Amino acid sequence: MDRSLEGIFVLRRLVVLCAAVTTLSACSGGTTTSAAGEPGAAPSSAAAPAQVLKLGEPATIRGEGGQPLTVTPTGVYFYRGRTGDALRPAERWWAAVSIRVEATKAADRLPPGATGEWQVRQGSRTFTTVGGNAGNAPWVGRVGEGVEQVAPGDPQVAVKTFDIPKGGGELRWVTQGEPPVRWSMPGRTTGSGLDDVKAVMRVG
Repeated sequence: MDRSLEGIFVLRRLVVLCAAVTTLSACSGGTTTSAAGEPGAAPSSAAAPAQVLKLGEPATIRGEGGQPLTVTPTGVYFYRGRTGDALRPAERWWAAVSIRVEATKAADRLPPGATGEWQVRQGSRTFTTVGGNAGNAPWVGRVGEGVEQVAPGDPQVAVKTFDIPKGGGELRWVTQGEPPVRWSMPGRTTGSGLDDVKAVMRVG
């Protein structure tokens, strides 16, 4: 066969092969294939659930003015009340949680209740600092419960009180439009930062 004709035939075969490969790629839609020959899953765009921190582990949140604040729950104190007390928990236990708040860059404060709040989550139930008889715990009004302006190098401690049926669950900081920051809630009195609460309870 003439070499020029042979070259033409080879060129035609290459053109046909390239067209077949292009068609196959377009039909597949770019789907990846796993090692077992099954279509691979597309990368998920969903955000991974927030990690549940332990008591004493810090987290960074946004303050009312947009500055970063480091918040660290450091202790929990449980109190059930005494028989004959005029006011007792509506659920079963009062729980005081000490929270250390630090400014890392500029002075700021925790957002007000309308945009951020502390919660305890147990199963399908959510408890807040204004639920049940939380506001009637013996130490409420006698210890530092809120945090005003926090300056760098001058951390403050806030005590948040809940009326809950049992220990355990999750302590949460919840703000609008953001996933909650979560800590594992201990099932018994533990940790630090609650000396003022304990002093009130000793005095009665």
